[in-house]
Amino acid sequence: MSLSSEANAQRRMIAAGILLVLLTAVISGVSTFVNFWAVQGFNSDAFITVRNLAVTALLLPLALLARRDVRTRLRKRDWARLVTIGLLGGAIPFVLFFRGLQMAGTAGAATATFGYRTLFIMASVFAFVFLRERIPMRILLAAGLLLAGNALLLSLTAPVWSDGTLLVLAATALWAGEYTLSKRTLRDLPSSTVALGRMGFGGVFLATYIGLTGQWAAAALSPAQWGWVGLSALLLVGFVTTWYAGLRTVSLSTAASILVLSFPITWALGVLAGASPVTFVQAAGATAVAAGAVVAIGTAALRETWRFILYTGRAKLVAARAKIAGR
Repeated sequence: MSLSSEANAQRRMIAAGILLVLLTAVISGVSTFVNFWAVQGFNSDAFITVRNLAVTALLLPLALLARRDVRTRLRKRDWARLVTIGLLGGAIPFVLFFRGLQMAGTAGAATATFGYRTLFIMASVFAFVFLRERIPMRILLAAGLLLAGNALLLSLTAPVWSDGTLLVLAATALWAGEYTLSKRTLRDLPSSTVALGRMGFGGVFLATYIGLTGQWAAAALSPAQWGWVGLSALLLVGFVTTWYAGLRTVSLSTAASILVLSFPITWALGVLAGASPVTFVQAAGATAVAAGAVVAIGTAALRETWRFILYTGRAKLVAARAKIAGR
């Protein structure tokens, strides 16, 4: 393969990764909106445990189909990484995050979740320190737009600090650390294995936790509650599947910045549902976040992503026509 062909293949892989992370942001925005309603009246620890175990059950056949021989190739170091990813990404931060939102209450929830919106900053710092990623100037400019946009999306009447903010910040730091470790692990393992490791080992840790704290009785759900768990689980399957597949080829700082697009999506869904008012300030915030994501991706990568969409769509159309003509 020539150097130009290799370069084109690399650009297409990055474009596909960006497209997957953009899809992750959309799924995350919808998931946050759904989870707000799904967790109402639930024991949050029991909810996330049952939901995450359901996600594991859905991911297992996908991982086995993706790479049937991967289990025989896992080394002790790989198993250790997957267990750590499960603990740091699939267990502790979920407990901290939902407990923080409960402590914050309705009035302070917006302030608490703003701590989560700083994940892209933490992830970028970790990527620079531990992965030796170069942080280009466009990421710094994007960070300003993303922070300003998310600040504008907050309610002006929200408290500056709420009781659960510290727990949400701790959860955010753990997720940023897990993404950093996962990015390194994706050099050696397929994305489906990393996703399964995160949710599978995370589910085991969560099940152990609610067992030790005597919360298993709260996991006896009604049919309506199982419906919410199922919907939330499907969205989380979509999140981890697209996120880790995209993160494999996209730098962590860029991927984490794109993920911030989920917050204006959640806000827009709240507006459509009548749960949030439309204000000029918040609309400006959503626009700033979108602009920040565009800056983080870069114009060249955006053009390549658009070409990839057109190329893939054209190839599928040609294949479909050929299939029809062959009948």
